[in-house]
Amino acid sequence: MKSGSSRRYQLLFFLLYGSTVLWFTVLKRSAVFSPAKTELFWSYRQWLDGNQKIGRQILLNIAMFFPFGFFLGGLLKRRARLITVAVSAAVFSLLIESLQFILMRGLFELDDVVSNTLGALLGLGFAVLLEKYTDRKRLPVLKNAIGLVFVCVCFGVYLYYRGTANQGADSTSRAYCFQVDSATLEGRALTLNGFAFRCAHPEAAPVLSLRASGSGEKKPLTIIERCARPDVNRYFSCEFDYTDSGFTASADVEPDREYEIMIRWPWSPLLHTGVYLTGTDIHYVPEKEFAAPALEADFVTDGTIRVYRPDFHCWVYQYDGALYWIADRGFLFDEDGKTLIQYQMWTTQIERLPARRLAHDNLWDNISADFEAYELDGDYGNYRVMRRELPQAYSLLSIVTGFYQDGSWVWKNYFRPIYSF
Repeated sequence: MKSGSSRRYQLLFFLLYGSTVLWFTVLKRSAVFSPAKTELFWSYRQWLDGNQKIGRQILLNIAMFFPFGFFLGGLLKRRARLITVAVSAAVFSLLIESLQFILMRGLFELDDVVSNTLGALLGLGFAVLLEKYTDRKRLPVLKNAIGLVFVCVCFGVYLYYRGTANQGADSTSRAYCFQVDSATLEGRALTLNGFAFRCAHPEAAPVLSLRASGSGEKKPLTIIERCARPDVNRYFSCEFDYTDSGFTASADVEPDREYEIMIRWPWSPLLHTGVYLTGTDIHYVPEKEFAAPALEADFVTDGTIRVYRPDFHCWVYQYDGALYWIADRGFLFDEDGKTLIQYQMWTTQIERLPARRLAHDNLWDNISADFEAYELDGDYGNYRVMRRELPQAYSLLSIVTGFYQDGSWVWKNYFRPIYSF
């Protein structure tokens, strides 16, 4: 094979590899707020202290960029390619980390840049060894064969994980809290009272806006004042002070039109709060899309819808200190009577989590259960109902619930409880 043809194949492989890495590290991921980790070598220190989970992550980051150095090293002239590969790998890795931070698609870590760059240099070293110990005529064929293996591995990873891309849910609710307690309307002047805070940065001021359902038209919400909410701080009490989380905001609206409140924090894109308004009515599912279960029960008539998944025939209501999962005949119940409903809680009071969670460094509690084990007796017609109490031992910042089957999520939704202090 001629060297020019081999270089073209290497370039093609390099582009396919780079696209797969971007998909896997950024595009595939669901939104999540994570604080940036800018301390160098923190993960390496933890690995040396015996944290094998962190160690596996480091090795994966090194391995992920091994093809980067192999492909790029083969495309460059020998002079100064060590520096070129190192700088290029660091820049590409930093681009990925920055996109993860800006788009909230992962955790920004400088240690990942170090690991990725190290992986690229190892890949370059492998390419150099091939050039040194392989016959010149056989070298292009061998390089292309190895490159094809790398691309096939990347494609295999893509095929394996692409089915999980749609299972992700917007988990930004884990990093901030937002609630509208009351709304008043005088003519077209809407006034809202509530609270909002970003968990690890309580001093951060939110920017609010309204997005009209249907048209997507946006209107600014002017925060008239930020006010003290000692009740909020007492409930979420932790190492941070959320006393100044209250707000009063106003906007001119069309009284009969539905709007969703959107929020922006420093260094974040515009986020959905999942809070909708029509006049003074506060609700949590778009009116046009919602159909309540045809069920006369207090947890439906007096409860608040928190999750609506018509595609999976499921509703979740909050009522009187508990959550109610309602399923109709189209729900995918397991025939063995063990239909696993995931029910995981995030909190600002991590130290109050059960000891078994703290022992595994979990930041959440998991009290998932089989639907049938907590199913309510009674005549609910075409529906079946499961009830679980909301935990009282710690503050409830965010909840993720959904259906779990064969070791993976079938679907999941994050939401915040409605808080009554």
